[in-house]
Amino acid sequence: MDIRNDISQLQKLENCSIIEGNLQILLMFTTGAEDFRGLSFPRLLMITEYLLLFRVYGLESLRDLFPNLSVIRGTNLFFSYALVIFEMPHLRDVGLHSLGHVLRGSIRIERNQELCHLSTIDWGLLLPDAVDNTYIVGNKLAEECADVCPGILDVEKPCAQTSVNGQLDYRCWTSSYCQKGLACTATGECCHAECLGGCGRPRDNRACVACRHFHFNGHCLPSCPPRTYEYEGWRCVTAEYCASLRKVSDNPRDASKFVIHQRQCLSECPSGYTRNESSIFCHKCEGLCPKECKVGTKTIDSTRAAQELGGCTLIEGNLILNIRRGYNLASELQSSLGLIETITGFLKIKHSFALVSLSFFKNLKLIRGDSMVDGNYTLYVLDNQNLQQLWDWNHHVLSIPVGKMYFAFNPKLCLAEIYHMEEVTGTKGRQNKAEINPRTNGDRASCKTQTLRFISNVTESDRIFLKWERYRPPEYRDLLSFIVYYKESPFQNVSEYVGQDACGAQSWNVLDVDLPLSSEQAPGVALLNLRPWTQYAIFVRAITLTTAEEGRNYGAQSEVVYIRTMPAGLKLPTSSADTRFGDGDGPEVEQDAEERCCPCRPADGQLRMEGEAESFEKKFENFLHNSITIPRPPWKVTSINKNGQRTPKRRRDVVAVTSPANTSSAEPPAPSRAGREPKPDFQIFEDKVVRDRVVLSRLRHFTEYRIDIHACNHAAHTVGCSAATFVFARTMPELQADNIPGNVTWEPASKNSVLLRWEEPRNPNGLILKYEIKYSRESEEVTTVVCVSRHRYSKYGGVHLALLQPGNYSAKVRATSLAGNGSWTGLIKFYILGPAEEESGSFYILLTVTPVVLMVLISCLAIFVFFYNKKSHELMCLCWQQNPRQRPSFLQLLETIKNDMAPAFRTLSFFYSPENGRRGSGEPSDAETDPSPGEDEPPASPLPTRKDHSPGRLPNGTA
Repeated sequence: MDIRNDISQLQKLENCSIIEGNLQILLMFTTGAEDFRGLSFPRLLMITEYLLLFRVYGLESLRDLFPNLSVIRGTNLFFSYALVIFEMPHLRDVGLHSLGHVLRGSIRIERNQELCHLSTIDWGLLLPDAVDNTYIVGNKLAEECADVCPGILDVEKPCAQTSVNGQLDYRCWTSSYCQKGLACTATGECCHAECLGGCGRPRDNRACVACRHFHFNGHCLPSCPPRTYEYEGWRCVTAEYCASLRKVSDNPRDASKFVIHQRQCLSECPSGYTRNESSIFCHKCEGLCPKECKVGTKTIDSTRAAQELGGCTLIEGNLILNIRRGYNLASELQSSLGLIETITGFLKIKHSFALVSLSFFKNLKLIRGDSMVDGNYTLYVLDNQNLQQLWDWNHHVLSIPVGKMYFAFNPKLCLAEIYHMEEVTGTKGRQNKAEINPRTNGDRASCKTQTLRFISNVTESDRIFLKWERYRPPEYRDLLSFIVYYKESPFQNVSEYVGQDACGAQSWNVLDVDLPLSSEQAPGVALLNLRPWTQYAIFVRAITLTTAEEGRNYGAQSEVVYIRTMPAGLKLPTSSADTRFGDGDGPEVEQDAEERCCPCRPADGQLRMEGEAESFEKKFENFLHNSITIPRPPWKVTSINKNGQRTPKRRRDVVAVTSPANTSSAEPPAPSRAGREPKPDFQIFEDKVVRDRVVLSRLRHFTEYRIDIHACNHAAHTVGCSAATFVFARTMPELQADNIPGNVTWEPASKNSVLLRWEEPRNPNGLILKYEIKYSRESEEVTTVVCVSRHRYSKYGGVHLALLQPGNYSAKVRATSLAGNGSWTGLIKFYILGPAEEESGSFYILLTVTPVVLMVLISCLAIFVFFYNKKSHELMCLCWQQNPRQRPSFLQLLETIKNDMAPAFRTLSFFYSPENGRRGSGEPSDAETDPSPGEDEPPASPLPTRKDHSPGRLPNGTA
């Protein structure tokens, strides 16, 4: 089941309990985490083949998606893997907490930069026979993950412990789900031995979640009952049911009936077996099994098209080859077309610029000619610019009983090769000169080839020195140079054309050799960096100037010779025993090389293992992309950067993966749709480069970046660029970024404790994980180290050191980030007082504080007296004036000071009594008022208030 591009495709899984086949979920680039919330398929229990997840954005866990998936059988594998999780950029944990068994195949989890909880899974519990083949690389580092199993930090029962690579640890899928062991019920009772993934009732083979071997009529059985047959590796079916099945395929040729072979119901007979039309059972072939493929007229323009004919021995129809490009074409075509023995119609090879030879049809014996090109030609070879060989006629026989052959515009195919084919195929005399044109075939090849002879060789453990006779064409100026071809060859059965194609893929190593300066000197070459005690196949070809003029198409080439290098440690000259060497001047040294053979150097073996691992990884990626890719029309882009400079953009997706504290330069996130959380905004840049490499600069230190690469050509504006391939890479850490700035300070906190404070690193390498404080008492050599989490630090801006003994201390601090440890700060010294020092300290404090308190009290009293006497002084000055008429009355005095009197004054004083008719107005009654002053006396001054005069000044202006 293939689910891609659109999340709505997941609805295909609704109500599925068993997927009989594989499940591929891939290539969803526009989905987010909110799209998967609430999406669950709890009914899915088993997948019979494999599970593949590739580039599904926003999916953070499979915990809710497949909560009850218990078994992956692996009856058919994806490149030998039953579970593949590859390039899932947002996946945080696998979360398949019900998965208990992967019966066949292994697991590959690679390039998932956010994926954690991998170290807490015991893969041996899932696939005990394939632990060594599990491939888990390129995911989030274990030290960056907080992988904690349930029950470790609380009172819950912890998960079971197992030992992996000698390390005993708790095993869980996530922080909420432990990893299961044996199949048990919900209450912990053991299931039947034929159960997998749990059961509803103990020891009952009818209540299993999945069957260990086979399922039939509701029972789990160790084998299928009589008159039933194994189907898809997990259930038993009758012969009638098997006969009713049809193979589903897009290719009509593959839509065939199922067959029975060795108690199995299969889609086709295995290699070496075939079936009759009247029977459903397979029987063994005598020799090569025939496989008839009805194709009509089939055009092969790529290796993918050729693969559709894999295994065919009889082609009922016509084949047209039009291959212009490809990689490793010779071996790919041979693996797909190498079994073809008969073509009932015609074979047409045109415009196949990538072909050098037709030897990939290694078993082709008959082109029957039931239909012909233009009604005349059974074999039609037109305009193949690099075709040099048809077949190796020393080892190949081909028959063309009817029809003609046509050869034209094959400039490197010599006429001798065509004439030789006429004799072998029995078509000589059928063609005229126009149908095998001597002016358009072989006109650019050196067809009149002379055989070059080697005259000597000197062999060492890692090199071979060769000399061959000087070739002298009729026109010496036509000789340009020589080319030496060589490769490792354990067996002496190599042809010069095997493994070659015109696109550059060939198994031969090629070395150009210039002509010697002297016309009398024999040409030679040194083949270097060879492997000790290894047989090499070698031949030499002369490169000449060829034209279409008669008599100028000359050339020379040696036969393929085989030379073995010396064992490691020996360095002796030798002459090859190959009879194709002449009697040169090279010395002959007869030795028993077998007795002197030394083992290969370990370094070579190590390099070979590394090369094989790298080659395997490339093969897996090629297999992945070839398997999941469905060709479609090219997509368009709206713009492309033409100026070659980096262009900043904004993109709502993860591009530079940093901590939230390190994204202060990013703009605020755009408003999200209702009900959805806003995604983080990161800055994205574009570069246009014309080479196959680029240096990205001005990046942030120790930050993970996602780099997408598109291939674009001149038509990118109209047809778009290619789909992206991407890689995640992290920049190197900055050496001083994790250092604590400034100094560490301290202050007493309580008895026998202090508070140390410091600043955080301003621009650390990723997240700060913890702080380390190392302190010691001066009189002791023991150093104490305290680990402080960043959360604890953020509460106080430092840390409390408690329960310290009296004495002098020194301490230093350093920070630890994702990149490692920063530098230690300088030493900070502090002290803790003892009991005697605390008492004497209290006495000194008392002596110091008491005078201060007394001085403060005296100052307050003086200030009070000053302000109190200030008003009294003013009243006294008014009452003691020389002129009695200017003195205020008693009521006027009370009017002035009534607001400063105690509250009881209002109830007890005559001033507020009913007898005082003015009710405290402050003005004297008639009886108290003196007669009006005389003309010679000044009038009495009104009683002043503080707002009428400046402080400290008398009413008459005197001080």
